Amino acid sequence: RDAHRFALSYRWVIEQAPLQAYASALVFALAGSLIKACFKAEEPDWIRTKPVVEADWNACLQTLEGHGNSVCSVAFSPDGQRLASDSDDVTVKI
Repeated sequence: RDAHRFALSYRWVIEQAPLQAYASALVFALAGSLIKACFKAEEPDWIRTKPVVEADWNACLQTLEGHGNSVCSVAFSPDGQRLASDSDDVTVKI
């Protein structure tokens, strides 16, 4: 669960510089996570200033982007596999 939430939360960094995930994942892992507890000794010591991290995940799983204006409505497909949104920019995103 922690790894999945980490990937969702830091997706933008992983997409831009994927190898950074290997070097800094433990630094940014939540203070109360199982991963942090098990591998604390493996944290890179060359990173001198470490960020203050939350103890647990917040309720937000993912933020979707792409509309150029306010989103008017969203709806799931009947099978729950897709999400559609429409916007004041006169676009629909699926």
